[in-house]
Amino acid sequence: MGKYRKFLVHSFWVLNTVVAFLLGVELGTNSISENFVESYNQASERPKNTNDLSLSLRRTEINLPQDGKTITDKTNQLEVIPKGLAGRVKSPSSSVENKSIYDSPANRAPLSKAEIKSLVDLAVKSSDPIERRKAFDRILEEIKSESFTYEQAMNIRSAMHHGGANGEQWKTFDYAWGANDPVSAVAEIDNIPEQYRRGFTSNMLPGLASVEPKAAIGIVEAMDGEMRKQMTGRLIEGLADYDVNFATDYVMKMAENGDPNIAQHMKRLAKEVLETTGLEGGLDWVEGLEEGALQASALRGVANEYANDQPEQAAKWAEQFIDSDQNSRMFGEIVREWGDQVAASAWVDSLEPSQGQRDAISAVYGFKGAKTPEKALQEIQSMPQSADKDYALNGFISGLAGQDGEAAVAWAAEINMPGMRESAMVRAAKQYYKQDSSATQEWFVASGLPVEAWYQISGTTPKLD
Repeated sequence: MGKYRKFLVHSFWVLNTVVAFLLGVELGTNSISENFVESYNQASERPKNTNDLSLSLRRTEINLPQDGKTITDKTNQLEVIPKGLAGRVKSPSSSVENKSIYDSPANRAPLSKAEIKSLVDLAVKSSDPIERRKAFDRILEEIKSESFTYEQAMNIRSAMHHGGANGEQWKTFDYAWGANDPVSAVAEIDNIPEQYRRGFTSNMLPGLASVEPKAAIGIVEAMDGEMRKQMTGRLIEGLADYDVNFATDYVMKMAENGDPNIAQHMKRLAKEVLETTGLEGGLDWVEGLEEGALQASALRGVANEYANDQPEQAAKWAEQFIDSDQNSRMFGEIVREWGDQVAASAWVDSLEPSQGQRDAISAVYGFKGAKTPEKALQEIQSMPQSADKDYALNGFISGLAGQDGEAAVAWAAEINMPGMRESAMVRAAKQYYKQDSSATQEWFVASGLPVEAWYQISGTTPKLD
């Protein structure tokens, strides 16, 4: 019956817009269920896929955290970054004749398969960036409508696949699907071909988390290994879109449970908070965290993003943390993001002696080691033996290793601090191995490093006589 109605809509659209609209409203029965959770107990009733992503969802009631947000509370601001003009084709003339496809979903019937293909072709292939954006925005608008169906989602994905949609378009579409039709989007995890499953899940998961955080958490926590690590980052992105406080509480809970990648996750959360709340909101958030290792990781993330955009202001803001050894690495982050290395060096020299200054010195010489290694080495050799000199050498080696691994491993051995010396030798040797694997193995035999360090350097079992 549904197919017959759609046939009527497409047959009489040109003749009678009003009749088509009424039929479109009648067809809009595939509304989003506002509340649902994953049904783990039913997992044994269906075969599991090889990537542990098969999780059934059932429509039921759920008490959402915080202020009881639901799907309808969230308005997702979706943005498409258009490609360059290279390889684009001229927009088809049908884009002028089919102006009705740009009408709001509330004022017309659901988009047909042919209309979807036309919009996707424009979004992917039009030579006009404004038209590309307009066409893709119309597709996203359709996804938000109550009449959006699984069949339409499949038609969009098919058209995007055959049309050659770019990665950003896939990412945006999958996010929007997860945010606006979460039940069918999650069910698609089981249906999608295995070679596309990981990419689809990674794209869709933040959208799902932005409206149904508990369901998204359940999916990720059923994973393990590298898959879970990757998807946790995407989960955090969506949780921050849902609610910053909820996302923060979740990451804190991960820390309590001993997550081995918690520092990385905290930096990811800091980045997402800045994007969600803006600079002022992000600074207030990170400064309000409890002092400790988690705040230190968050400070590094905020410092990195802040300095990338406003290095001078970021430097002034960071100075309030100069007395805390735990927060020292944020100073190196600022130097590495500072485009003007002369100004960065002057700032580092102005800092009071501290662990923060030493980390910043390391970053300064990392840049100098890559750009002006001879001059940098002269400066380091003129320094008295001290922790500052070791940090300068440590940074210098990181900058030099990419172009001269042999010299880098030699200078790494000159560092006095034992732990730093071994770490620098391994780090430099990784680059040396890429440049000359045989010579690196010969060097390693006499390096004094433990045998297990060879695997860190080469990723292979050592062949030592």
